Amino acid sequence: MSWLKGRRLVLLAVAILLATLIGNLPAQLVWRQVQPHLPADVELDGLTGTLWRGSVARMQVEGIDQGALDWRWKPAGLLTAELELDLSWRPRDGQVDAVLRLGASAVSLENVRGRLSAASMAQVNKAPFVLQGDWLLDIPQLTLEHLREVTAASGRIAWQDAAGGLPNPLALGNLAADLGADNGWLVMQLTDAGGPLGLSGSARWQPAKPLKLDTRLQARADAERDLAAGLQLLGRADPQGWVRWRAQLQ
Repeated sequence: MSWLKGRRLVLLAVAILLATLIGNLPAQLVWRQVQPHLPADVELDGLTGTLWRGSVARMQVEGIDQGALDWRWKPAGLLTAELELDLSWRPRDGQVDAVLRLGASAVSLENVRGRLSAASMAQVNKAPFVLQGDWLLDIPQLTLEHLREVTAASGRIAWQDAAGGLPNPLALGNLAADLGADNGWLVMQLTDAGGPLGLSGSARWQPAKPLKLDTRLQARADAERDLAAGLQLLGRADPQGWVRWRAQLQ
């Protein structure tokens, strides 16, 4: 069956040729095809390289500077008919690495690891309050179907040495969100580590929809007086000192 072996070699050679051609497409050419289909206004400055390997000096999403990005194509993704990239994102005062998988209908982020400065992210995104501390990301998987629904999620986002408020940030302690997926939503189970702010409850999110919060909050004995006063504005505390807070945040 030498003809069969020869056919396999030809098919392998063709696959390698196609992978090489695709991988060496100029990044700017690929971006012109992708940009009109994105659900948000994204602008790239300093786009260089190819689909195989390249970088962006500055990304702007809805007019907000989101830092620099490098990527490297992983040919192994062709075995599952996916575009697979190693990503390195460098926002202001932060660094996040991840693997991006693009399929026919799904987008997945895997092995997301890194740190973001809460203060810098609040400033860059023009938040109406001051934040402090670091957001630590450890997310093995986050998958979106058609950029509308979250079909899989796992991992944790920790807010270390958290503080927030206006005009001055109030110490909150260490907070965390454990990630999961439920019926198309990203679900975050919220907890604290015994600091000034007691926190429990959940948050739910889908692309292009508000973040839905259903939480219980408590100012503990070591909390600043302004934190306790602020929680009173959200509602009346129960006999154990917990305040129920439900909200939708854009």
